Amino acid sequence: MQVMFQDENKKIRFSIADEQPVVQIGLRTVLASIEHVEVVQCCSSGDELLKMLSKNKELLDVLLTDFSFTQGSNDDSFRLVRKIIDSGKVKNIFIFTDVRCAWTLQKLLQLGVSCLLSKRDNIAEQITSAISATRRNKTWLSPYIEMLLARAETESTHSPVMAELTERELQVIRLYVAGLRLKDIAEKLCRSVATVAVHKHNAMQKLNITNNIQLVTYVKSLDA
Repeated sequence: MQVMFQDENKKIRFSIADEQPVVQIGLRTVLASIEHVEVVQCCSSGDELLKMLSKNKELLDVLLTDFSFTQGSNDDSFRLVRKIIDSGKVKNIFIFTDVRCAWTLQKLLQLGVSCLLSKRDNIAEQITSAISATRRNKTWLSPYIEMLLARAETESTHSPVMAELTERELQVIRLYVAGLRLKDIAEKLCRSVATVAVHKHNAMQKLNITNNIQLVTYVKSLDA
């Protein structure tokens, strides 16, 4: 999905999406210190983000967004990233996240994300390098993300098993481990409780997990 900036002297138009106001303020401050960068919009949920993009008449150069949102129907999902890409309103997506599951990070790169920035890295030190890499049509990974992906390649991790899950199964177990009940997940995903229960059951079978305690321990171990 990466698109090179045609004119290096032209303002690079950024939008920020993060549900925490303090993070939005911090990102705006960092971007304001970079020459030729302009923050044009901010939002705090996946729903707001999609509405914002639908109203934009001008193509956005960079969307700097978290991957996980707790509010709205477009939260915590690869589907949100796909919708952003399908909107055709964004040239480059920079994901700013605390996700540490290597399979999830690899999936985001496969979808066409231009840059993965970890909230464990210093964003002020990384963002200019990310912008420069995008100018050269290169993908940028912050140091902590690079470490996670390198470790996943060299160690025998859970990623191959996780790769067998469908996107919906992965979404259901992540929400369940985050503390939501099946009823809450069903409402959030606009599905029946029975359907959500089937997704959870299928995921546990694929992961060879027999109880909820094992499921929570397993998924949390991926983010250790």
